[in-house]
Amino acid sequence: MIRSHLRATLTPLTPIGEKRQQVLDSVSGIFEQNNTSLYDATLHAYEDMQTEGNPSHIRAIVVLSDGDDTVSVATLDQVIARITGSENEGGNAIKVFTIAFGEDADSDILKSIAEPSGGKQYDSLPETIQKIYDEISTFF
Repeated sequence: MIRSHLRATLTPLTPIGEKRQQVLDSVSGIFEQNNTSLYDATLHAYEDMQTEGNPSHIRAIVVLSDGDDTVSVATLDQVIARITGSENEGGNAIKVFTIAFGEDADSDILKSIAEPSGGKQYDSLPETIQKIYDEISTFF
């Protein structure tokens, strides 16, 4: 599922298959507008995946961010508490992978979001982003 900064769903949580181009077009139409709701967006994606995702499938969220949050209602502590993997979920827990993007990206915040879920944090530059996505795909 992809959400815009206005929290509108750009595409529902379904297999990518035939809608691949629609997803690419939707993502390319999103532009930064000086306000970031990293914590709220992460929580919304996590909650959507819990309610709409199939727990028998591999479930993951990839967050590409500079780690800055300027307008969320939720706090970092609330995000961490909510996404911390549950022992009873085992391999079916939702993993959050974060990619720190930009010269001033706060990788510590992004690491604190990824690791409690069983995910991983990556640092990236435009020329390494594809390699990181390829590495994340090896988890599945």
